[in-house]
Amino acid sequence: MQRIDATSVEEVVKRLIPYLEDTSSAAHKSIYFDGWSGLGASAVLRAIAENPAPSLRKKFDRIIHVDCSRWKNPRQLQRAIADQLKLPQHVMDLFDRQDEEDDFSGVEESSRAEVIYIGKEIYQTIKDLSCLLIFHNGSDDTVDTSKLGFPLYDWYNSNVNKVLWTFRGRLRLNPKIADNVDSSHLNINNRFYYSFEIWKVLLATEAEEITQYSGELHLDGTKAAECCLYLLSLNYRGGHIMDYNWATHACNYWVCDGIITVQEEKGGGSLQEDQAWEPAAALHQEIRLEDYSSNSVPGLGYNLDTPPNRWVLVTPESDMKDKPTLETTSLFIAFQSVVLLPDDMFHQANKVQVLRLCNCAFNFSSPPFHCCHNLRFLGLDKCQDHRTQEAGEDKSNTSSALEALEIFQRLWVLDICYIDWELPFPTESTREQQMAMNIREVHINKGRIWRRNFAWRRLKNLRKLRVIEPTHPWSNKGEIDEFADMLKLEILDLSKNTMIQVLPSLCGASSLKTLILDDCVVLEQVGPQGLPPSLESFSFASREGNKAKISSISLAGCSSLVNFTLRGPLQNLRGLDLSGTMIKMLDLRDVQDSCIGQIILLRCEKLCTILWPEKGFPNLSMLHIDSLVCHVETEQQQAYATVMDLRFVQSLVLRSNDKFCWNCNKTHINICISSTPKDATPKKKTMSYYSAQKVVGSPLHMPIVTTIQPVVCYKDVNLAMISAIELEGSSAPRHEPLDIHVEIGEGISYANVVSEQALSAVSFMMNKAKSLHVHDNFSITSVNPKHVILTEAKEITWNCLKRCHIKRCHKLNTVFSTDYISSCFETLEAFSAAELMMANCIWSRGRTASPQDDSSFAELRSIHLHYCPRLTFVLPLSWHTRTPYSHLPRLETLHIVYCSELRQIFPVEAVALRGKPRGVLKFPKLKHIHLHDVPKLHEICEISRMVAPVLETIRVRGCWALKRIPAIDGSLRGQDSRPIVDCEKDWWEKLEWEGMNVGHDPSLFEPRHSMYYKKALPRCSLLR
Repeated sequence: MQRIDATSVEEVVKRLIPYLEDTSSAAHKSIYFDGWSGLGASAVLRAIAENPAPSLRKKFDRIIHVDCSRWKNPRQLQRAIADQLKLPQHVMDLFDRQDEEDDFSGVEESSRAEVIYIGKEIYQTIKDLSCLLIFHNGSDDTVDTSKLGFPLYDWYNSNVNKVLWTFRGRLRLNPKIADNVDSSHLNINNRFYYSFEIWKVLLATEAEEITQYSGELHLDGTKAAECCLYLLSLNYRGGHIMDYNWATHACNYWVCDGIITVQEEKGGGSLQEDQAWEPAAALHQEIRLEDYSSNSVPGLGYNLDTPPNRWVLVTPESDMKDKPTLETTSLFIAFQSVVLLPDDMFHQANKVQVLRLCNCAFNFSSPPFHCCHNLRFLGLDKCQDHRTQEAGEDKSNTSSALEALEIFQRLWVLDICYIDWELPFPTESTREQQMAMNIREVHINKGRIWRRNFAWRRLKNLRKLRVIEPTHPWSNKGEIDEFADMLKLEILDLSKNTMIQVLPSLCGASSLKTLILDDCVVLEQVGPQGLPPSLESFSFASREGNKAKISSISLAGCSSLVNFTLRGPLQNLRGLDLSGTMIKMLDLRDVQDSCIGQIILLRCEKLCTILWPEKGFPNLSMLHIDSLVCHVETEQQQAYATVMDLRFVQSLVLRSNDKFCWNCNKTHINICISSTPKDATPKKKTMSYYSAQKVVGSPLHMPIVTTIQPVVCYKDVNLAMISAIELEGSSAPRHEPLDIHVEIGEGISYANVVSEQALSAVSFMMNKAKSLHVHDNFSITSVNPKHVILTEAKEITWNCLKRCHIKRCHKLNTVFSTDYISSCFETLEAFSAAELMMANCIWSRGRTASPQDDSSFAELRSIHLHYCPRLTFVLPLSWHTRTPYSHLPRLETLHIVYCSELRQIFPVEAVALRGKPRGVLKFPKLKHIHLHDVPKLHEICEISRMVAPVLETIRVRGCWALKRIPAIDGSLRGQDSRPIVDCEKDWWEKLEWEGMNVGHDPSLFEPRHSMYYKKALPRCSLLR
């Protein structure tokens, strides 16, 4: 650690420059500056960055300055650096894309990391330059600048980069934060002992820095410095005994004390809040108050020159010697045990505007501070009522009781904690309507201020109301209009209220932004009526051990709602409705023991992700979602989902990736840009081979013959016959949607599915699908491209898929990539494809499994292909089976029409023949082979002999390169059971045969030829 002796920002700048210019091998690359016990560090860094010395300009090609003292995440810092370097817009757009990706993945804002690609772009921009990075670090940890794209040690370049940084800024003075700076950084700070005047200047410098952060902060540096002085001096003197609650009340202290003044309108008396409260709140937001609430800045106030007698703190150490004077504006009295206040304590406290008492005893009906006529803030914590004997004999003394009420009417802010202060509010009347028009905030914790019924609507100027764990109800049960006409109320916190069974109507609170109902265990219902559309934040949390009675929460129509918190054990919660809200991420991970059966999310246009509990909601049978990326509707144990962005699939799947989020017997997922209305149950119609009639209903239920029809040169062939799904004697199933059906349609791309969570969810969905229909998509090149294939348990193996139909996907090259670790397509029964204009193969070549595999494609019964003009092969047999003849043991039907480039249907790799008779593969169930216009097909299976012992029909047209048909077991076939071969006579006569002894002889088949199988050609010339 290096200490320097300087009393101004300018002096420190001069002292730091030599450290920055030192580029020797022994010099530190990273320099941390801690300022004067935290003060002034931010100003020093800004001075160096905005007005660098000529020597620094000469030493460094670029000086980059970024201020992330209000910390969000490392990505924010990287974005700020990219902005300074003016990277191209297409690079900057990657930040938004990654943010969007994280939105879909449910990544918290604070956990968003650097973008690797942008880090590379930053490095490419600065690698030939010497750069100085100056940044304000608002996090609690050091930053690895190499991840940002700014390496300090680059072995490939001789240029030197250096970093100057600080944890400080925004009055962040916790001395412990500097302990996080390790030895790899040169730690520099200033000496501690200076005069009050120097510290005053340093504080003013810090305050001036703070005022620059917000354009809405209409406050000069002098006022900001005075506010900071108030905070630091009082925190130093009483932070160990007095709970100032800075996070809630700092801005209230500043305004009520008169540091930031409030003017009153002539003749009115209403507050000009824009002149004080808004700037005070803005200053409040810019200062990091976490350390002060935990009393982590104990010592700095000692060095500050506090105005004498203005801000007075009375503690046991002062032994009542410190009393308010005529100059006192803020008075804090705190004891560790209850002490009776002297009668003369407030005789000279006429100017006191802020009063906070802790463990004090006084007469509640006639408080001794009644003489403080300018009192604006009153805080009472653990105080006790102490009545004189005379007052005790006449508790109904009206004039005495009204003194307390008069105090209340002067206040702007009231904070009550562990006190029952029963104010004698009169019954509601015209006079009462004007009561306490100036009070803006009421905070009550484990206490009350009312004796009997009290309607909050009387306090029409109220902005914030917190009534936490009250000791007595403020109204009769069933009263629902107690918040009526509270037009200015912004925050309502009713936490731990065990007396509210029905939430009062809040329709009249048209400015309400925050509603907190944590641990309201007897509350049974929230909404749907009685909530204002202005609501932005809602919280309902239940602690462990509580038995919350809440059964329904409906915030439907709260069109401004962006933050929704629900957590804890909620055993009785049955329904949740957030329709019409602006929620982007719905986090339900912390909901425990819930019986939620209904979740409604209609018109939630911003919804990107839903985070479910680990085990989900077992009773969830009704889920309705309507957003820009997904439509979900569940009814009668059936779930219909239309997903317009594949990344949203991870919100339909539990994070454990073992089940869908709903509890339904049937699931239909349609993945496409435009929503497709869910069909009714398909109506089945019979269809003959020689009928072109189409089956209506689900797209999976359509015939494969489509609108694109190549020229037909055979008069005796009906394409509907060739491509019919329903075959005589075939047990191949029809393509109807099954219990879990996935449909992929137009506009969908896998390009933006990159996160591991999203890939895992897509993998789960694909592996659970029992039927699959992919159609009219012009983006994907494979149904499961390489980057979607994960390892081990997360890979896509399609092991539940039974029926698959692919149609009109003109960019598909490889339909399925089969480079799997384990077995795949174990349950697939029927496959069909049509109009795949660019497809080279259906299943790719490559390693399919471990050395032995009897499961892959074991249930496949039918393959139907229509008009795939670039297809060269269908399914390579690239795995080894334990038992002979079991690669496709149940294949019954093979239909291929108009595949002009097809050369082989089943290429065979060497591993498939291991342990088999040399060059022989048997297809024990194959019955029907239909080949039409496949001119380059020279073999069905790439082996010496293909055996189909139960073959029944072969229909062939236009397959002139095919020289062999499968052999049969002639010894088991009679003359009447010979396979029928319907083909051209010319083709039949050119077939090659192996002999009767191997079941491959013309006599074993029954050929059938049409005499007029070709269209008649014109007799005369067409030339004129």
